[in-house]
Amino acid sequence: MDRQNEAENLVFQGISFARKGKHLKAVEAFLGALEIVPGNAVICFNLALEYLSMDEPELALSYLDRSVKKEPDNPDYWCERGVALYRTLDYAGAEESYERAMSCGGENSRLWNNFGVLRFITERYQEAGEFFDRAVKLDPVNADAWYNLADTLEELGNAKGAEAARREYQKLQGKGNP
Repeated sequence: MDRQNEAENLVFQGISFARKGKHLKAVEAFLGALEIVPGNAVICFNLALEYLSMDEPELALSYLDRSVKKEPDNPDYWCERGVALYRTLDYAGAEESYERAMSCGGENSRLWNNFGVLRFITERYQEAGEFFDRAVKLDPVNADAWYNLADTLEELGNAKGAEAARREYQKLQGKGNP
């Protein structure tokens, strides 16, 4: 088997381990693939996701920085970089990464929700509400976004809106009234 096929097999193994929650095994497989194909943006990204799953944002950042350097127009890489920076409490860096993801065409519920969380914790509630509203419009089954929208509307003094968002969240969690 040639080296490229070996690297691809290791990536598939890594993804399989990741889906099963076997993060250390996934990391091992991705690191093996990266030895064969150094600097590969996709492999670095997958490694970063595993490190985020293991609550190792600093390690994730080192691989996300490699990914965005190789593919600077990939919004997913920038979004996850924002997540890692947020987890290291670098809110300014997280904001820059989320903005970059959006400028690269990032238009998904996860990005809008994550950016909304950043706005919320920095007490920019009006903006947070707009971000969460966009997140639930993009993905009406994003329970986290509904939960966050409810909290934000409550902060803004919109009790009726907060209650409606909370009901949506509860329905998605299977806790709603029949």
